[in-house]
Amino acid sequence: MKRYLLLLLAIGVLAACKSKKKHGTGGEPMTFEDFQALFVPGALPYKLSPDSLTQKTADSLALDTADVHRFLTNTLTKGDFARNEKVKFFPLQRIAGNDMNYMTIKAVGRTQTAGYLCFLDKKGKYLNRLRIASTVSGDENVTYTTIDTRNVIKLSTEKQLTASRSALKEDFYTINKDGSVQLIMTNSNGPTTPGQIFNPIDTLPRKQKFSGDYTSGEMNIVSIRDGDDPKTFQFFITFSKDNGACKGELSGKGRYIAGNRGEYKDKESSCGISFQFSTGRVAIREIGGCGAYRGVKCFFEGGFVKKAEKKKVEKKKGK
Repeated sequence: MKRYLLLLLAIGVLAACKSKKKHGTGGEPMTFEDFQALFVPGALPYKLSPDSLTQKTADSLALDTADVHRFLTNTLTKGDFARNEKVKFFPLQRIAGNDMNYMTIKAVGRTQTAGYLCFLDKKGKYLNRLRIASTVSGDENVTYTTIDTRNVIKLSTEKQLTASRSALKEDFYTINKDGSVQLIMTNSNGPTTPGQIFNPIDTLPRKQKFSGDYTSGEMNIVSIRDGDDPKTFQFFITFSKDNGACKGELSGKGRYIAGNRGEYKDKESSCGISFQFSTGRVAIREIGGCGAYRGVKCFFEGGFVKKAEKKKVEKKKGK
């Protein structure tokens, strides 16, 4: 009988050791293969809703913080939670993308819950992360996300304005192969200041020949800024037609293909834009389908006039 009890005890100890090894809390360190196996396999398109964040998850399913730091990053929640706040991490899904793979993680703190999308290369190396969902105690504002089959990330933020009215802001991102995040378009039905446009590249250098802001009415702009070299440029286009019924927005990096012509081709779709520069003007037109970045009944096209750049007035010495 004693031998039987000792045998059962030994089996229990071995099982406990294996369990600890699987979760990386004891024994030999967890491998990356073990770590990713804790995430449910998923596929694109993918959606992370506020409901999936608020659902209670058993503490036994929590990831070991040391493993999160080792395989991903120790700055996952930096700037989102209090410095000394205890945060628990829970695995959600792992998704295979075109150029990289994704892991989604739920982080639960004292006053808020956040969802993070981590970008990893095909060998499992961590590249970057993006906060893609959040709920805050006592706050009716929520953030959630979807990723389509072209790997375009749509980050949606709902803000409660009144008891019966809310505002929705949608930010569209693409992820470069190095893990850097690029904002390509923003849609919003919230209140805005008339005549005011948020230009995400406004502060970038504008020393090249065609760099500057070209406008066609208050809410239509083609903004050109310097590229990494003389053959490239960065741009931001936004327009509103038919009294706001049809809108479009796009940003990216273009290339000069002749003395006064430029071209942009989206790596994730067939969208393309042609730029024809002349003295104080630029004309644009679509050379591919850009329906993902505009309304159905309007296009990226038309002529825009360059705005005069405000000159900085230097104060004379002694005055």
